[in-house]
Amino acid sequence: MAKFIYKFEAIKHVKESLEKKAQKEVALIQLEIDKLQKEHDKLLNEETLSRKNLLPKEMLVADIKFKKNYEMFLYKKRMAIIEDINKLKAEKEKKLSELLQKSKEHKIFDTLEETMHENFNQQEKQKEKIFIDELASQKFVRQKK
Repeated sequence: MAKFIYKFEAIKHVKESLEKKAQKEVALIQLEIDKLQKEHDKLLNEETLSRKNLLPKEMLVADIKFKKNYEMFLYKKRMAIIEDINKLKAEKEKKLSELLQKSKEHKIFDTLEETMHENFNQQEKQKEKIFIDELASQKFVRQKK
C-alpha cells in the first residue's frame, strides 16, 4: 500500500506558523495591557492617597500649589495610560480578528487534508480490490486447466 502524501503540506505548515505568530502577538498585546493596567491602578492609589492627606492648618501657598500640581500630574498621567490601554485594546481586537481568520484558514486546510486522505484510502482499497479480483481470476483459470 502506498503512503499518503498531502500535496499542500508546506502551505499547511505556513498557515500554522502564521496562526502561532498571531497568537503570540495577541498575547504580547495582552501583557502590555496588563502592565499598563497595573501602572494605572498604582497611580490611582497614589492619587487617592494624595487627596486623603489633609492639609495642615498652617501651610505655605507654594506647598499647596505643589500638591495641586502633583495631583494634576498624576491625573494627566493616568489619562494618558487609559488612552494607551484603549489603543492597545483596539489593536488587540484587530489582531484577534486576524487570528480568527488564520484559524479558519488552518481549519480549512485540515479539512482538505482529511478529505484527500479519505479519497486516497478509497482509491487504495479500490486498487487492492482490483488486484485481489485479478489474482482470484488467475487462480480460477489455473485450476480449470
